[in-house]
Amino acid sequence: MKILDIRSVLIGVLATALVFVLIGAKSQSENLGHIVVNSIKVLDDGTGGFLSTYNADGIQTSYLGTGEEGIGFLKVMNEGNITTYNADGIQTSYLGTAPGGSGKLQTYNADGIKTSYLGTAVEGSGKLQTYNKHEVLVGYFGSNTDGDGTAVLYDCYGDIGWGVDGKQ
Repeated sequence: MKILDIRSVLIGVLATALVFVLIGAKSQSENLGHIVVNSIKVLDDGTGGFLSTYNADGIQTSYLGTGEEGIGFLKVMNEGNITTYNADGIQTSYLGTAPGGSGKLQTYNADGIKTSYLGTAVEGSGKLQTYNKHEVLVGYFGSNTDGDGTAVLYDCYGDIGWGVDGKQ
């Protein structure tokens, strides 16, 4: 009967283990799925620490990190957005891109009712709108269709109560 060398047995076991490890290994370029942590700390190595997000086409949609002179910097791009929620999970704000590609900021009360809108009007000028607790438009400050400044106040039902434009 032949006696087995302990080194040969050990080499066989290690080679088998190596084969199983290589079979189960994943490439680092694959999506790792969801990551759940209590906190993330991004350190600046001299080039600026940052977090970025990308859409399905690989286009960057947001950047949160270090800007010029070492200050905090947030940039939302390409239809990216920032949305906040209260402790009840109700949306309280939205900062992002409106249909047509312009920027907008909306705020909501604790019940999720829109209370303000700051953004771009259809004709491409800026506008500020305020809403009552029933989400009815009650104030508008912006431009009219001629490009003149205008301010309009509405009653609680959304009917025009007063308005003035800057045209002389």
